[in-house]
Amino acid sequence: MNEASRAQINAAAPATSVWLSANAGSGKTRVLTDRVARLLLQGVGPERILCLTYTKAAAMEMQNRLFKRLGEWAMMPDAKLRAALQEIGEDAIDPDRLGRARTLFARAIEAPGGLKIQTIHSFCATVLRRFPLEAGVSPGFTEIDERVQARLIADLLDDMAESPAADAIDTVADLLSDDVGLRKLARAVVGAQDALADPWDWAAICDWAGIAPDLTEDQVIAIALDGGEADLATALIAHLDPANKAQAKLATRLGTMPWTAMGLFDLAELEAACLTMSGEKEGTPKSIANAKVRDAMGPDLVAAYDALAERVADARPLRLGLMTARRTYALHRFAAAFLPRYAQAKALRGWLDFDDLIRATRRLLTTEKMAQWVLFRLDGGIDHILVDEAQDTSPAQWEIVKTLAAEFAAGEGARPEIARTIFVVGDKKQSIYSFQGADPKGFDLMRDHFAARLAE
Repeated sequence: MNEASRAQINAAAPATSVWLSANAGSGKTRVLTDRVARLLLQGVGPERILCLTYTKAAAMEMQNRLFKRLGEWAMMPDAKLRAALQEIGEDAIDPDRLGRARTLFARAIEAPGGLKIQTIHSFCATVLRRFPLEAGVSPGFTEIDERVQARLIADLLDDMAESPAADAIDTVADLLSDDVGLRKLARAVVGAQDALADPWDWAAICDWAGIAPDLTEDQVIAIALDGGEADLATALIAHLDPANKAQAKLATRLGTMPWTAMGLFDLAELEAACLTMSGEKEGTPKSIANAKVRDAMGPDLVAAYDALAERVADARPLRLGLMTARRTYALHRFAAAFLPRYAQAKALRGWLDFDDLIRATRRLLTTEKMAQWVLFRLDGGIDHILVDEAQDTSPAQWEIVKTLAAEFAAGEGARPEIARTIFVVGDKKQSIYSFQGADPKGFDLMRDHFAARLAE
């Protein structure tokens, strides 16, 4: 047996809690399905195993692999079945264990509620349907996918554009970059609605951004420009070599600046020309490096350019602060107009989106008056939690997993004599950064959390 196979067998050992970091193609899905199969062989009821993965396709793949293996075991002769069980790390294989292995397929098919191999959102929907009143959701709610959600968002934006809220759309639309459309922004706002539920006013935003509330664009521009920049630019361009890439780029930027009608975006372009824009010296004045050009310019022109760069550097923190404050204010105004409409539209239809499922379940499991009752009911039904593609789990989703597994480490619960485990597998290099709130840093943070709890 090679080292990789031995590592897979160790990771699939059903009696041990395991936190596994594994590269693509290293057999993560196989280890997970092996572990489920070995748990079933140990006599764990299928209904007491919860496998959480990130997509419906992954859940289906995992379930298909498991059923295929269990189905094959049901039909294998003794010698071949014994070899198959040894291959996944089982030993002491007596006739009783062979007989049990052959019954697992039927047990999995007939388990109450079936095998719990599902996405985190599907699991949350199951919990909410079981405890709708405790969670504060409609008992007959309908889950909506991203396609339906996108259509609802588009319809709401169209309605807002024809309402008094159009100003909130216009303000934020003016600040969007080319690759961030209004619908994409609205979806991001929905995902961050907890943070945007209580919109900030202008004074609070300015305080957060580190600027005075009465700071104006003209005041920022006045710090950077003294009125002689157009003539200075003309004189500088005359000494820059168009055959030199860096000098030609500087000449183009200086030559296209609207010196008498400068705005904050123009000032950002001037910063790119005059300041170092990366590394430890980001935002510091950048002198013209070519010694021949500096000699040709003469000391007065060099000093004038250096003074311009110093002023631009002085204005930069205020420019960044003011632009950040304006964008943040526009975002909060938009959220204040859009989120109530979005919530009302879903409530009228009895819809819950993916974020609602996570939010309501997290609230249910962490609300002091309800959590103990709900966890007691769930505590009697889940003994082993397996999390696949854990690098794409968001902080809110981790909170749910952490709450579900809290009693595992405490050694308490409805059936304290039962051994209970958690198995987590992921690869931070494969993370879909920020997708549905994914936070790859949570992978290590939760590993440390469970390591500390289980060590206790």
